[in-house]
Amino acid sequence: MGRRKLKSKGSEDRFTEEFRAVIDNSTSLSMYNEKRRSVCVIRKNLAKDYEIEVDSSEAPVLNKFLEKPQPFESSMAHLNILEEEIFPLIDAFKNTFGAEKELKLRSIKLAVGGSNTDYVTIREKDLIKYDVKPTLSGLRDFIKENKDSILGFLNSEYVSEEGNVIYLKCDKRDVSDNIYSVKIVILASMQQRGYFLQQEHKYYGLQLFIIIESKIPNDDKLLGFMKELGIDWELIFFRRRLAIHDWTEIECQADSDNLKSFLRVKYDTLNYFDINNIIRLIDKNKLPFNIADKMGSLLFKMKSERSIQLQDKTNYNNVEYDETINSGSLHSIDEYSLTLKKAEIAAAAKIACAYLGFHKQIKVDKDIPDAEILKYQDELTTF
Repeated sequence: MGRRKLKSKGSEDRFTEEFRAVIDNSTSLSMYNEKRRSVCVIRKNLAKDYEIEVDSSEAPVLNKFLEKPQPFESSMAHLNILEEEIFPLIDAFKNTFGAEKELKLRSIKLAVGGSNTDYVTIREKDLIKYDVKPTLSGLRDFIKENKDSILGFLNSEYVSEEGNVIYLKCDKRDVSDNIYSVKIVILASMQQRGYFLQQEHKYYGLQLFIIIESKIPNDDKLLGFMKELGIDWELIFFRRRLAIHDWTEIECQADSDNLKSFLRVKYDTLNYFDINNIIRLIDKNKLPFNIADKMGSLLFKMKSERSIQLQDKTNYNNVEYDETINSGSLHSIDEYSLTLKKAEIAAAAKIACAYLGFHKQIKVDKDIPDAEILKYQDELTTF
């Protein structure tokens, strides 16, 4: 089976259409990108650290009368989930997007009473009737003032088409110029029940989802919000880039055609003859990938400087730029059309080895004068 070939186009380091990172044993982050929208999903498995109590529901009878079916179990989660996992998100949200921003409370069902066999329920609409702000901050204040009588929160919605049992739902739309919405949901997936039975030995597996829809994937506010949540985005991105770089280095080190493609894409002013001469010198001296990359960088800058010098010389000789274009002689100052000398490439190799601490006596063709190599070494050290 042949080795994989590096693509010659589109290899710049950027966000891919789908990206996932596992933060720890209970938290993961996923990014899904489209042309004009990016969706970031942060998921935390609550089943590992929190208990949930399950009882039978009235669904066998109620589902004959209701248009929307109800789950066949009634489940109650403890308040410490809200206190430890949800309410800290309020400060993280306000620190990032502004103190005036509030997450709207969309769905909650609180159990109020003396015990798990003696309670009544209060929904988000009931809270509004009693002048409780319909926000996550309002819910926090209400629970703080009535904690002694609130037992927990129950399943508030059942989306039968998706197989999801919703316990809490809140969101904020039009958060900033680039962020369309931020949603916070606690749910249990009926589709994943088998997993939680097997892995956690629990009938229901609660999960916290933070969903952020944005215009672009690398918005400063988005990355700042992640930082407030304790997610080291810089480390995640560094690990991703490092992994891609390692793969590129391995493939280029093993196949000179891949190295040619890499140099052609990354340093697009290097032409066919430049790259062939670079590869020839690298193969002759058995130089590693990082030396080849540094050589490409040095020679790329050298060609840019050459182009500027020739353009200045042309203008000095009173040749107008527009006339140069019309006469078809623009190629004379085009970077790609300029071909590097062998002495320039040899000088770049020696500078790259010295810069990266690679001790190697560079072998060059006999027809290349040492004085010319030294001249170009001095020139390259100025870049």
